[in-house]
Amino acid sequence: MKRRLPATTIFILLSLIMSACGTITIQSNNAAEISPTEIQVQPVENDQTKAASYKLPTMILVDTNDNYGLTFFNLQGQAITELKTPGIGYGSSGHVHIAGAVGDGPMMTPLVYRSFENPESLLVNINDSVSTLVETPMFYGMAGAPGEAYMAYSVYEPTAESVHSDLYMGNLETLPISGPIYSQDNNVDYYVVNPVGIQTEAGIAVKVWFTHSAWGIGGDIIYPVNNSLFSLDMTTGNVVQHLDKTCSFQGQSQNFTWAACRTSDGNGSNGYFIQNLQNSSIVSFQVDPSSDRGAGYGVFSPDDLYVAWIEASGSHMAEVPDYQSRLRIGSTGGGIVYDQADTSIASALGIGAIPFMKPVGWLDIQTLLVEINVDDYVSSALITINIATGAVNKIITGSFVEFAYP
Repeated sequence: MKRRLPATTIFILLSLIMSACGTITIQSNNAAEISPTEIQVQPVENDQTKAASYKLPTMILVDTNDNYGLTFFNLQGQAITELKTPGIGYGSSGHVHIAGAVGDGPMMTPLVYRSFENPESLLVNINDSVSTLVETPMFYGMAGAPGEAYMAYSVYEPTAESVHSDLYMGNLETLPISGPIYSQDNNVDYYVVNPVGIQTEAGIAVKVWFTHSAWGIGGDIIYPVNNSLFSLDMTTGNVVQHLDKTCSFQGQSQNFTWAACRTSDGNGSNGYFIQNLQNSSIVSFQVDPSSDRGAGYGVFSPDDLYVAWIEASGSHMAEVPDYQSRLRIGSTGGGIVYDQADTSIASALGIGAIPFMKPVGWLDIQTLLVEINVDDYVSSALITINIATGAVNKIITGSFVEFAYP
């Protein structure tokens, strides 16, 4: 029987103030509510000239909550193949990796996932035969290289004085026999190491990116509770800190150029910005005045031209729940190009309300994939939003797990 986590869990206001010496800040104008027909999209370069610089997904891996497995859908929302995942509990990003390229034919690519069953482990489904890859007591998170076999995961062990984290990286052959590539004891804020990406060059893993994440917390969380951003060089073993604790890390671009951060001073002042990790320039977006819960998540388009996030107000845990959210898309050059409240998106879909929503990825350079909850969290669905036309369409019933890449 699957165990599913609620879409909102625990909220902690992080006291964050952005300070970066020598950076360039571009302040965007706050955008009012706009209808899809009024959306202004930044001109883009010829797609063919940039095709080699990024990957586009070929399929979407989805948890349909059928208590059997995870299902691959094509980009039009048609089910292709379901692979059994016993012990998974629930399928979600950070707990699953498609360990290789996926073509248009029968599904042969290994699927690695975290199992909750005792002993907790990473299991691998190969041709629908499931075996144990490695035992992972106190597992925290996992990330992989899109379309490649490399994956990284972390485990942690709390003590009375600190919390110990171990970070592992490898593939199906090396993970069972490899030791940690990085370890940390944290007795300051007790956050743990959490991998967020693997950078490769010519099919070789060159960097593992990770953040620090909270564990064992409770309350009314809306956004990921992270701070800082680091990379570990696989050649030298050196760790570089790219963003400090003033950044509550919310996401990174496919080519690791941009990172998204949320800020909050705990007194009602909320901020949201993206930072170019190559030149340290910053693009700030003004949070809508009605969004008293601030902004979070950061999903970059494959061509690095846009970033999508949500803003929220109210609470699901209030005596009379008054939670509301809005989806916004900004240009990495500055300015907001899409701004719609959950009520407007629900109306476009012909449903009564959207209790929760979050951006999860891009199907191409102008089509955003968004996960929504309907019927008071009873079910999830995936919808697409075309930022050029404003068209909103439901394509799949289920929750997003991961993209498959060629």
